[in-house]
Amino acid sequence: MPSPAAALPAPVRNGTVAWALGFLAYIPVPFLGLIVAGVVQLVVGLGQRKHGGLAAVNGVRAANWGLTQLCWPVLMVITIVLGVATGSPGESGGVHLTPVMRGVTTTLFGLFFLVCVLEAIYAIVGTVLASKGRRVWLPVIPFLRTPRS
Repeated sequence: MPSPAAALPAPVRNGTVAWALGFLAYIPVPFLGLIVAGVVQLVVGLGQRKHGGLAAVNGVRAANWGLTQLCWPVLMVITIVLGVATGSPGESGGVHLTPVMRGVTTTLFGLFFLVCVLEAIYAIVGTVLASKGRRVWLPVIPFLRTPRS
């Protein structure tokens, strides 16, 4: 009698898990969810490289998207620090940003919310395409290269 484990088919390795973990961005803690999703997609996506083929391609693309997401919180922190350093103290204890820093800060916060919307789109599209056995070619910053097979 064959063992039950022998009857199970081998798992399909296509990088779906790396894209599906993008939904962690919607942990109901502002900013933290996007950071967690970026880190997890980076780590799991890079882990997909050991499987080779489609899993490696889709995993590295998900890892690149995770790194792209992580750029925004870093840029926001740098911008806020520069804004506070160059601003002037307010009467009620706050900081008045210079007009240039106010514009830069507003633009970065707007782009951050755009990244949040893109995360939903990328998580859905990436998960669906990878689960169908297709390559995910969503536009991301190519920090990492797919290993050659």
